[in-house]
Amino acid sequence: MASTSRILLTGAAGKVGTALRPILRTQYENVLLTDITAIADLAPEERFIQADLQNLSAMEELCRQVDAVVHLGGMVGAAYRFEDVLGPNIIGAHNVFEAAVRQGIKRVVYASSHHVVGFAPRGSHLDHRTAPRPNGEYALSKAYGESAASYYADKFGLEVLTIRIGYIGDDVSKERRLHTWVSARDLAQLIHIGLTHPDIQHEIVYGVSEVPEPFFDNQNATRLGYVPQDRSLDHMKSPDLLSYQPDFTQIEEGVVGGGFASVGFAGNPVKVLSRK
Repeated sequence: MASTSRILLTGAAGKVGTALRPILRTQYENVLLTDITAIADLAPEERFIQADLQNLSAMEELCRQVDAVVHLGGMVGAAYRFEDVLGPNIIGAHNVFEAAVRQGIKRVVYASSHHVVGFAPRGSHLDHRTAPRPNGEYALSKAYGESAASYYADKFGLEVLTIRIGYIGDDVSKERRLHTWVSARDLAQLIHIGLTHPDIQHEIVYGVSEVPEPFFDNQNATRLGYVPQDRSLDHMKSPDLLSYQPDFTQIEEGVVGGGFASVGFAGNPVKVLSRK
């Protein structure tokens, strides 16, 4: 495939982008950062151009300067409404894929979320073929991005790795996070696979490190060469998490999306939790 020495990182000022930047700039010669929020602490390998994902012309200009795109940008949260995510997440994702195609880019890594399957009951078999069961408007917007990735791959030959990212952060203080945690190093490994693996059309993988009793069957990531380097057990705040017994009759503890799924929930928990 074509060179990926120059990459565009959208959402570079966010939590995930901030965690990834120190790793990505050691792997690629030039990292072009973009966000609606300014970034001042640039390394020699980094450039920053402030831009709005909703501006297609701006996305095209950014894509014109790179070989590949890592699309992290968008709003993340459990309580967002449709009007909150429509611009940055839905229109933004469309614009990134569209700009990539228009500028001849072949490879995009799309940051989705495990909340795309957030209403799936714990214990369900969940892999890269699992259909979305989004647990909120944020998750619904990520499901749109996954469908857009598939569409652009099929219709225009764009090569996309979609990563359903788990929990990234240092606060492994909840039992559910033991099963969904990913380190920045392991996520960067998946991104590198997405940018360099020679045999990708549109693939879905889970962004999860080595975890006990994993929620997700990540066989597709393994097939592509992913070998987690970090363990959630090394980062848990208390050993009591290992003996915690979730109440699987409650939405927050009974589905993989946890608290994101319980915010504003007005459905029938029995029906949701029995749909395997």
